[in-house]
Amino acid sequence: MKNVFLKKPIRTLVAIGSALIMFVFLYNAGCSGSGSGSGWSLCNVPQEASLSSATRIGGATTSVGLFSSDDAEWSLFNIANELRATKVGTTKDTEYAIKVPGLIRDIEIVTRDDKRVALLAMGDEGIAAVDITDPSAMSVITTVKVNYYQDGISWTEGGGDVVIDNVIQSTRGPISSLAVFDDGNPDTPLQLLIADEGYGLHKTALDNLLDETTGREPDGTLLVEQEVYTLQYAGEQSWGGPKGLTLYNGKLFVAQGYLGMGIFDPISLEQVGRYNLYTDTTEANNGEDWFIDMDPVAAVQTGNIDACTGMPDFNQASFEIQQVWHGDVVAPTPWADFERYGKHYYDARKIEVATFTGAGPDKTIAYIAYGLGGLVAVDVTGYDTAISRDPVTCNPVAPAAEQTPFLEASYLGYVPALPAHGPDKQTGEQSQSLFPYFGVGMLKEAGVVDVEVNLADNQVYFTDHFAGMMVIGNADTPEVNWHGSAGEDSYDNNTIGDLGDHWPDYEFVTSYDMTPVPFGEETAPAYIFESPILLATGEVSGHGNVLSLTGSFDVANSGSVDVVAASGGGGLSFIDVALGNTPAFEVPVHFATTNEVGAAADGSASQEINIGHTEGLTAYGSHLYLADGPHGMSIWKIADQNCVATDDVHLIANTLQSEYPVKIDDTLTINPTPHAHDVILDAVSGSALVMSQSRGLRRVNISELGTAGAPTLLYPNSTDIFEHNIDSGNVVDFLKMQDHVYDVALKGSLVFTADGSNGLTVYDLSKDPTDATSGYIVSNLGGDVDSQPNLGHATGVALWKNAVTSKEYAFVAAGQAGIGVVDVTDPNNMILIKVFEPIKMEDDHVGKADGKSVAVKVVGNYVYFTYDSFGVVVYRTADLIAPLIEGTDPNQIWTLGGGGEDQRPNAVARFKLQDPTLFGLVDLVGWAGGAAGMDVVQVNGRNLFYIAYGDAGVIKVDWSNPAAPVLLQHTNTVGFAYDIDVVNGRAYVADGGGGLLLLK
Repeated sequence: MKNVFLKKPIRTLVAIGSALIMFVFLYNAGCSGSGSGSGWSLCNVPQEASLSSATRIGGATTSVGLFSSDDAEWSLFNIANELRATKVGTTKDTEYAIKVPGLIRDIEIVTRDDKRVALLAMGDEGIAAVDITDPSAMSVITTVKVNYYQDGISWTEGGGDVVIDNVIQSTRGPISSLAVFDDGNPDTPLQLLIADEGYGLHKTALDNLLDETTGREPDGTLLVEQEVYTLQYAGEQSWGGPKGLTLYNGKLFVAQGYLGMGIFDPISLEQVGRYNLYTDTTEANNGEDWFIDMDPVAAVQTGNIDACTGMPDFNQASFEIQQVWHGDVVAPTPWADFERYGKHYYDARKIEVATFTGAGPDKTIAYIAYGLGGLVAVDVTGYDTAISRDPVTCNPVAPAAEQTPFLEASYLGYVPALPAHGPDKQTGEQSQSLFPYFGVGMLKEAGVVDVEVNLADNQVYFTDHFAGMMVIGNADTPEVNWHGSAGEDSYDNNTIGDLGDHWPDYEFVTSYDMTPVPFGEETAPAYIFESPILLATGEVSGHGNVLSLTGSFDVANSGSVDVVAASGGGGLSFIDVALGNTPAFEVPVHFATTNEVGAAADGSASQEINIGHTEGLTAYGSHLYLADGPHGMSIWKIADQNCVATDDVHLIANTLQSEYPVKIDDTLTINPTPHAHDVILDAVSGSALVMSQSRGLRRVNISELGTAGAPTLLYPNSTDIFEHNIDSGNVVDFLKMQDHVYDVALKGSLVFTADGSNGLTVYDLSKDPTDATSGYIVSNLGGDVDSQPNLGHATGVALWKNAVTSKEYAFVAAGQAGIGVVDVTDPNNMILIKVFEPIKMEDDHVGKADGKSVAVKVVGNYVYFTYDSFGVVVYRTADLIAPLIEGTDPNQIWTLGGGGEDQRPNAVARFKLQDPTLFGLVDLVGWAGGAAGMDVVQVNGRNLFYIAYGDAGVIKVDWSNPAAPVLLQHTNTVGFAYDIDVVNGRAYVADGGGGLLLLK
């Protein structure tokens, strides 16, 4: 028996007569739990799993809604795809629940025909209508998907060629938000406004949603009566998909993500106004945004601007790829800089609007939750009489009497988002890319998420991913009062290097003091403790998410619930706010995402368990090991002592549900496994190795586990923490960026880690990591960014030994760089063989695959790589390790446009779920989703692949013939399927915001 096994080993079943013979690896945490057992145990005997039925544990809370019933206020919220209702109060009341097909992203409550109905936006699953007239007996009225179609689109593909007349279409439009519009005319039915991130805006009569006979298209999707396309393409990733809808005084304010804010007439759906922080060149904000004082019009090549959005267009994208990246032209690259580095600072998610009246003219302000750009206030006065532009040229049209021109909203002021925890000093000669930054995995969620206005008290309530709920005063005068006490443009936060090098990532802020000060277990900018900020709660049971102000809102006094706030993977909180002389808050009621009881820092069974950030897992024997981001690692009993799978799954051990150490006494510190991304088991040490984003690799002893209701607290000792960028600085000179461990492969005591922008890093687990001179950091390839080779952004690694030459290789999923091959025969002197992006044919044009490689698996003499942009590609090991022509740069084995022989290997096969020409299904054309994690089980000579397919769920593929995969089964999941593992005839899925999914 081997003394080492890798994450998700390929398990093989050999049939001999009627007996199944399987030599079983047993240790104290194994399937018997006693350290002894029989070789005839069923533990880890490979079995085929079905994907037919599912049970979910946990999930994220991403939406809230409030309504009154029987003189009581109720809150609606979700745990993944489960809609829950409970009374609002300072004591916890009964929860009622009902399931719908998709993860709930928005709740709109409407009264119709004496019924109170909750309209739910469910992403790709469309819309659900739920009767909540009696909250204790909710029932689903209908569910329906939404289609879209748009042709004539031009974009630039990954090789730099402009591709015209593209078509986007789907019967699964990703629905993000809903609003019901009443134009005041009794002859006009109520209208349902729909935000579709894959297309734009749809509108139909609300009756069409509720009528399953006349309210459907021939394909079964919702009958749409009117729509407008709002997207822009430059590259192959769209901008402008609507994320949030806000109806205000007869106009529709739309949060359009990377295109900022759009204002639309809800009757005609014509756009009558906009604001985009990125294209705002008025400098009213003193350049306080990621690109400081850049003017996109001046930065692009002449004319390469979209006339309607002011953003770089597809011609600019083509120029940058072909002429700048692959040519000798020296020129600005605003499209690439925005798409790769800065776009999360321009991500409009939610809008709230308020009008202020007084001695002077009325003023209307829109408050935009702008992601990492912060909370941005803009003047939209005149929105109600603004008219649309010319539909072809997008030039303003002269207004008639009592009309105003197309509204270009003007900047008034802002509050910075808390930085995405970038380093506070330069750690290496890196580009401006955010990839090396701490917390990169949370960039899409970081920043300001939601916003509400308390008009009576002239305050704005908003949520920040890291700061929790915040309150700012002077809502009516942000242009005057939204700055620190020293005054506007009075703070120099550019403490390192030149302005624009983004060290740190808040260097452009001049209106607030960004000096880090202690805040709980970490630091936060000083401004959140100073006027005009009235309150910053910090994280309340998790990261700040959506919120609603209650009907009992009274912040002058304590003792009532003022705010209902979600924490994403941390559940829902009722918050009592008191903004007196000493602002404070309490959380009298909290709803966790599971009913499990975990071990607290003192070891007692008193810790609530929240699951909702699941990204990685490993199952072995009777146990499942789950990585859930800030909640660390948890262990679940999934089978009995004979490894017969059970539906009664419970937690039996956990690390801290905190990201920070807890000191018990002078001799004992309980360390967490923060930002847990994935888990691997190490048979040598009888431990779990937890991949902790930004904090390296953490080894956890799993020899003693508890039981349901009496879980064991697990934690790494100081000698179990392996990282190369510690709080005091870099441990070795050849590694200067922070740890980002995405995947691990073991070879004896050596662990090869896919280390993000650092490439491939090797640790020796037999050495003492508390001693920097012990040699626990063995070597690295790809971390020295001043030289070649470079392994891109490594997220997957697998080892393979050539039986003929005895050479050993690491195959690396290198992110946007594609596929890496490294000779690791001598771990102290690793040699890059090649890095390349797979061949992609566009008609007769030879190009490269777009997107990023994610994970890698070796099966026999074949290597399989998952890609987030399409699916899976497989190569022969012999082709991957084949030597290059002498003198070839291993990073340049093919050059766009020629200039040398194309030495990229041909793939044996390429699989795409949504493409029937690539072994997929015609019924899934138009679905979102790309491949992520995978597992392989070998049963009676068949190679069965189980693949986590992101937004498309999970699939089972018979890949016994490497050149001809056969799709056997597809099952959609509620969240984003990151990882999958199969054991004991069951499949277990890390489903992101969908929690932990059990399939059988």
